[in-house]
Amino acid sequence: MPAHRWESIEAFERVVRFNSFSRAAEDLGVSRSHISRQISALENRLDAQLLLRTTRKVTATEVGQAFYLQCQELMRNLEEAEQAVQDLQARPRGILRVSVAGAYGEDFIAPAAIEFMQLHSDLTVELNFSNRLIDLISEGYDLAIRAGTLKDSSLIARRISSRKLLTCASPAYLERHGTPVNIHALTNHNCLLGTLETWRFRENGRNFDLRVNGSWRSNNGRALLQAARADLGLVQLPTFYLEEAIASGELVTVLDGFNPTDTGVWAVYPHNRHLSAKVRLFVNFLAERFS
Repeated sequence: MPAHRWESIEAFERVVRFNSFSRAAEDLGVSRSHISRQISALENRLDAQLLLRTTRKVTATEVGQAFYLQCQELMRNLEEAEQAVQDLQARPRGILRVSVAGAYGEDFIAPAAIEFMQLHSDLTVELNFSNRLIDLISEGYDLAIRAGTLKDSSLIARRISSRKLLTCASPAYLERHGTPVNIHALTNHNCLLGTLETWRFRENGRNFDLRVNGSWRSNNGRALLQAARADLGLVQLPTFYLEEAIASGELVTVLDGFNPTDTGVWAVYPHNRHLSAKVRLFVNFLAERFS
């Protein structure tokens, strides 16, 4: 776009924003007469009256208002393009507030956040551990790390790691109660429950949630693991909880043909038109680290 055309659009946008030629001129650091000439040239070029002028005020015509909305979009795009270039060259700085939960946050996200902060000395990191589904915007968080199957949301989600769910029990429990051969047999078993009333499975090419019941419940994965090791029942947990117990023979997997395929670990953040350098770089760092 030629410079003179952009200049006239910028002048028009400021006049409508401030409802004043004088304030528009002051904001752009030019004379009022220069603003007037720019608007006249713009109206002549478009062959349309964009502004209604009186001695007391200036307002946009119907056509002018529609054009103003388009001009605002152009201005935002320009500002974001300039900010994106600056952020690409800038070092992340300020406070990065992250919501995490459970053992995955402790064992994986916390060490990664420490390493990321060591790479960027101008950054302060705050990790908040909570199983509660927080509101990122109202509670002032930059992003959250969430695992499992995401619900529909206005948030942007980026998968940073795979996550496999396994269903397990101790050999002693299975010897006493039998090994379930399909998911429908779970009605005859004690299922150790986490925060949800359901477990995730796949059958006939479809992932779905199945309601299960049991006499032990905890919002802590390690507590569920301990209960399974103590022969209390079946448990469904991500692999990183179970690897050691499976390797030692304390637990064995069941229903392997019904493991779901749509779970993962996600970085979620608000739907901003432009992502800050600290969030963008941290999410990229996690995705590369856990890939």
